This record gives sequence, structure tokens and C-alpha cells, in this order.
Amino acid sequence: MTIDQTQDTPRLDISMPGFPESLPGDVVFEQRIIRQIGEGFERGGFLPLDTAAVQRQEVLNAGGAQYLDGGIPEFAFTVVEPPESDTGTKFGLRYDLTVPVSRFIAERSADLSFPLHCYQINKVWRAEQMPTATHWREFYQCDVDVVGRDELSLMYDAEIACAVVSAFRDIGVDGFTVRASNRKVLAALLDSHGIRVHRARAIVQILDKGQRQEPAETAAQLQAAGFSATVATDLGRLTAATTLAQGRDLLVHRGADTAGLDELDTVLRAAADLGMPADHLVVDFSITRGHDYYTGTVFETFATGREHWGAIGAGGRYDDLLRHINGRDYPGVGMSVGLARLMGLLREDGLSREVEIRGNTTVVVPTADGCEDGVLRAVRELRGANIATRAVFDVVDSDGAVRLAADSAVAVLVEVGEGGVPTVRDLSAPEECHKSPANLVAAVESFFEAHRPA
Repeated sequence: MTIDQTQDTPRLDISMPGFPESLPGDVVFEQRIIRQIGEGFERGGFLPLDTAAVQRQEVLNAGGAQYLDGGIPEFAFTVVEPPESDTGTKFGLRYDLTVPVSRFIAERSADLSFPLHCYQINKVWRAEQMPTATHWREFYQCDVDVVGRDELSLMYDAEIACAVVSAFRDIGVDGFTVRASNRKVLAALLDSHGIRVHRARAIVQILDKGQRQEPAETAAQLQAAGFSATVATDLGRLTAATTLAQGRDLLVHRGADTAGLDELDTVLRAAADLGMPADHLVVDFSITRGHDYYTGTVFETFATGREHWGAIGAGGRYDDLLRHINGRDYPGVGMSVGLARLMGLLREDGLSREVEIRGNTTVVVPTADGCEDGVLRAVRELRGANIATRAVFDVVDSDGAVRLAADSAVAVLVEVGEGGVPTVRDLSAPEECHKSPANLVAAVESFFEAHRPA
């Protein structure tokens, strides 16, 4: 049999724009990255959590505290219960992992010890109007958080930044920078101009876009939104500042509170003491984060030279996200890694090819009719030796066997020919083979050994 590569044409439009679906090799790559990120977080003492994909809308909205204009975020999918089981509760799909984990902790606090070090790697959904290569409607987020009860030291802000840096290093991403700011700095400057919280969101949105446009365009947008030239100038000075000293000079000049700068200084010093390289964590006052639940430190992580991809990691501190639910504070700090963007960067760097082949795996195929018994014996023997083995019972030609093995992302191919005689091939060098080996398991493992790093 020759592997059929023809493409069937569906009669209906069955495409799912914005909802990615992956071929086996891509899933192997994705799961490898997920494991590496999780293992990296666990080395830092973080433990896994799992929360429901469907959440109550009042939780997703965080009691109106998340978005200053109130209401469910426009990019959240609504979940409708069927009439026969309708409870009257309004539900939505989670659009991030921070809000669900906060709700979970508020509900299960009696079962938890604080401060809680936790991580989640799960899918989230956003109703993006125009899905792109970097904006999907369904995607994985990898969140790492520390959550306290009533209070939480600023040292944990530094701990979170270091945890994400460690995870990036583990998976081979080296050229990146964590940019840090504090929402209190922007709030203090606005307060010095008499601008109150109900107008702050418009500024946050403009400044967030300002990272990807010229300063003059940002200033023009601020003035078009009704803010004075003086405010626009001060915001331009703040976002252009690259040191704490420059930010402090501006706030002191305006008579503004400098508590946010003091907090940011504490976080930067603690991160350095934890071993954070100086060039991996920098001050950037243009970082504001769009979610209104952030109350202090905010982070965004960018790949050096490929900032056009957008942030590959982001987060910050949220001190009172769900206070309205049970009247108690569970302050937290966390960061989220967007897996889709991260994998795109890894592919661009060619790193995906380094993790495609799975060790200790093989595929067994017949190359002649009447070889089913030989395939069964080989598969039983290999699986009995704890070697992950894919079984194929349809006769394939040589090219088809190699393609099946490549699709399975294995290093070793076992071909069963006439009389049930196996041939073991190293796919990296197909001419290298063991014909009719006395010990099938030993023959397969000898090629595995050749692929293991020295």
C-alpha cells in the first residue's frame, strides 16, 4: 500500500478560523513544551491547579472591578444552558486563568495553605473579531501565580519574574526581556493632573497601543481623547523614561506620590538578588496591561528583535480581584505565557526540529502479505520491554513505511517481512539496519542509545 496524500474536498464550509487544530507532529512538539514549562515551574516550588473552563459571568467580570465600564468583557464567549437544564445562571468561557484561579482559591481557601504557589496550563477562549497568527480564539495559557491571604510580600513579584525567565531558558528561548512597571506610577501622575479613575482606562488603552507606534501619534491620540497637551507631554515623558530615577524626577516635579516607584525598586532589587540577569529585567513605564484588576507591579515579556510578535508573557499583581465575593482579600501576583506565540518563535528559530523525534519509541509495519502474526509478536515483545510502539497491520511499501515512521515522530522503524522476519532501521540513517536480529529489543535499543545525548 502507498500512503494516500490526496486531499478530500468537503461539501460544506467546515473551517474553524481562530480555533487551531494540530497535526500529530505539532502536538508532540506542543506537549513537549508544556511539559518543560510545567517541570520548570515545579522546580521553583509551584504546584499544579486545574479550574473549570466554564465560569459564572459575574466572576469573569470580577464584580465590575476588572473593566471600568462594567459588563462582561466583549471578547468573552457566552455559554448558554439547554432549556431542560437551565439554572438561570449566566455562564461564559474563561478568557484567562487569573480570574478562575482567584475564584477557586476564594471558594476552597479552607483546603489550602498560604501563600499558595501554583501554576495552570490550560486553554482559554477569546472572541477575537479578526484572528491572526498571534491572536487566536482558542489557545493555551501557562500561568504561574503566588496568592496570599490578606497580604503578600513584594518579594513574590520578583519570584514570579524569575520563574518565567527560568521556564524560557529551559525550552531554549534566550533572547528575551521582561519589561516591568507599576500601575501606581501612572495612577499617581494622572492624579496629580486631577484625572480620576473613571477616565484612566482610555489612557491605558492608548498607552498600550503606544508601544507599537510613534510617540507623536500617541500624544495626538491622547489629545483627541480630550486630554490636555500638558497631560500628553507628561505621559510621553513617563513612557520614554528608562530608569527609576527619570520616573521619580517627573513624579516629584508634579508633586505626585512615589509609592509605586518604591515598590518597583524593591521588586527589581529582589529579582537581582534571586539571580535575575540585569539585561533580562528592565524598567518600561509604557507597560500598563489592559486588565483593570492589576493594582501594582505589571510585566510584559518580549523576544529581542521580534517585538512585533507582541508580548509572549505578561502579568502582574492583583490585590483585591475578588474581594466582593467573600469580603476577604486574596492578593496575588502572576504571569502568563502565551503558548501559541511562544511556539511560533521556537519554530522561527528552528528549535521545533530539535524536539520532533521521541526517544524510546518505534513503529512496526508489515512489508509483505501474511505478516500479521510477525507484527503481533514484535509489538508484544517491544511493548513488554516498555518501548512505546505503534502497530500498523496494512502492508506498506518502503516509502510508505518511512512516512508512517516520520508521522509518528519515532527514531526507529521495524519492518516485518516474509516469514515474520523483522528488520530494524535507524531512521536518521536508513541504510543502518539489523536484519533478523536474535534479540529484537536489544537491536531497537541499540539505535535508541545512538540517539541519546552524550
